[in-house]
Amino acid sequence: MDPCFQDIALEFLAIAFHSILYYTSLYPKSIFETRKKYNLVVYSCIHPEVKQYIDLCLRSIRECLKNGQLNRVVFAITNTEYEPVLKFVFDVHKREDYDETSDAYLIQAEQNLRAFCLNLSTCDTFKMIPEDASFTILIHTNEAMAVSMAIDPNFEDFPLVEVNEKSKDLENIVPLKSFPIRSFRLESYIEL
Repeated sequence: MDPCFQDIALEFLAIAFHSILYYTSLYPKSIFETRKKYNLVVYSCIHPEVKQYIDLCLRSIRECLKNGQLNRVVFAITNTEYEPVLKFVFDVHKREDYDETSDAYLIQAEQNLRAFCLNLSTCDTFKMIPEDASFTILIHTNEAMAVSMAIDPNFEDFPLVEVNEKSKDLENIVPLKSFPIRSFRLESYIEL
């Protein structure tokens, strides 16, 4: 897989995850610090355990991307029974129409990433989140990749847990942003 896409996608997902936590108010605003990315102010959670969980998930996502085995990442806000009430979905698709000369300096990609962050900051779906909500990150890959990571000693501290049951789709979909990054297309939307 394209290492440039891997780096951009992982940086973007990290910013998206932290921003979602900030805007959903799952944690107090005091555990976030501001940073500048994509010419915008973005938020980063500084709570060690939350940060560690996100970093370990991103490490697993990097491994799936490196092997070309990542289909979807879901950042799910869950209720007290750990059922999703809101899902932020990030789909990864290979582009057949990729032209190396288009957006060679990734200017359009950065503008799209900025637009996603702006869409997120103005989203009004965060009002429906229950008071005792939590979150989980789901990585959709294939069985071979899951087995490969399960036996890899680099991932034994943070094993993937296979979800056997099919999660039900939520009723409504709110598109956030769909855009190309080099030879891939990243689609993002919210399921309510």
